[in-house]
Amino acid sequence: MTDSFREQSSDSGPERDRMIEQYYRTHSHELWALFYAMCSDPERAYDAVQEAFLRYYDYRGEPVRDLRAWLLRVGQNWLRDVARRKSNSCRLLPGLDEYSGQRPSPEELVLLVERQESIRNALKELNEDDRKVLVMKYAMDWSAAQIATVMNCTSAAVDMRMSRARRRLAEILVEQGFNNE
Repeated sequence: MTDSFREQSSDSGPERDRMIEQYYRTHSHELWALFYAMCSDPERAYDAVQEAFLRYYDYRGEPVRDLRAWLLRVGQNWLRDVARRKSNSCRLLPGLDEYSGQRPSPEELVLLVERQESIRNALKELNEDDRKVLVMKYAMDWSAAQIATVMNCTSAAVDMRMSRARRRLAEILVEQGFNNE
């Protein structure tokens, strides 16, 4: 987030509204994809995005240094609250990879679906933080610093968690007989 956005976002009125709208247009899909990966419900993910932006719109506290991280944290907390209320824990979405826009051949599609299913099943066995760090790194292409901001830790801690999460994911895939040809 640029300093100009931070300074202007503390103002009230039409200029702040335009800034928030522009940020929404730029980043809402990315946030939705992360929330979608966490809860496997497209409508709930959309609601989390809306709730995060609404809370930011109403927020009048200290200036937010990293709006993307702030929105992600608010949306994640909202998803957890909803899951607790409904006693419905978050799980990975089966079709997230279908949004890439490229269409493989039928043979490639069958292999891709099988591979994705194997990886999804293995991801389900990871704890939530390990799953989140992998999604943020590989699905969203975030840096360790960006992930650290969201997870409220250091970049070194993110690198360690990433290493452990990848190792654990590989172990689970081998245990399940995953064939990466």
